[in-house]
Amino acid sequence: MKNLIGITLLTIIISSLIIACNGGNKSGDITKLQKIGDSETENIADVIRGRIIEDTVIGHWTIKATKDSNDIVVGRHDWAVKDSSVFLTLFYDRNIVYSDKEIRTKDVVGSEGEYIMQWGGEVFWVSDSAIYLSFGCFLPDTDDGWNMLYQILPDGKSNIIVIDVYMGIDGFDVVADFMALYLNERAVGASSADLKRLYEQYCSKELAEELSAATFPIVSDNTDFRHAYKTIQIEPQDGFTGLPLEKYSFEVKFKPYHNDDNVTDILYMEVDGTTNKIIKIDSGERKVI
Repeated sequence: MKNLIGITLLTIIISSLIIACNGGNKSGDITKLQKIGDSETENIADVIRGRIIEDTVIGHWTIKATKDSNDIVVGRHDWAVKDSSVFLTLFYDRNIVYSDKEIRTKDVVGSEGEYIMQWGGEVFWVSDSAIYLSFGCFLPDTDDGWNMLYQILPDGKSNIIVIDVYMGIDGFDVVADFMALYLNERAVGASSADLKRLYEQYCSKELAEELSAATFPIVSDNTDFRHAYKTIQIEPQDGFTGLPLEKYSFEVKFKPYHNDDNVTDILYMEVDGTTNKIIKIDSGERKVI
């Protein structure tokens, strides 16, 4: 009996110490997110839903994204599967942008019940002006779907950016991703420093230096950047043989003005087949119908 009492007392003491060290936190209590470069903290509800996709601090942004099934069932006559939602908590510096915001398939493709969210919530790109999360919604058991970026601004405004991908054509992905980010970063007034990081990520060292020095403009400053991206067309100029090439050439066309679709601007871009970096951009050609 004495041994039992001793063990019980020891258990109570150890439990008390653990609770004291942990601050008494339990699932659903308040957890703290630390501001970058500062000891100040902000409190948000610690809600765990399904699988954690992102839980990190990048630049000005603090993000926590989880993914879990929702109430929508998608399927055919012989089988069915539940759709998913992403739950997003987002800070810009010490300011909360979203608190446990649910993002569903309908929020990125306009409807639900046909496509399922295969992935969503991963950080694709970050700048001082915006954060870009990747989403993919597809018809079940097919490659038919949408590859999108969800651009979020510090004030909570958002934009959906659809990225078209030509399957099997090398070099296309880097051109498509670069133009999506470049035009949409210009649309929100990205800084020279953010654009420089973008050039260094997608272009060769020599081309990145030229672009950073503003040796030549990729797109004129009076362009309606949102409209330009919505009308963009990227066409490969090399005959597709299935074999790797030293370089790949692309024609990039878009409408620079939202009120005049008779005007088309054209870029010619080359991609190094080894590094998958853009090595050349020729700009300035304009066609008027």
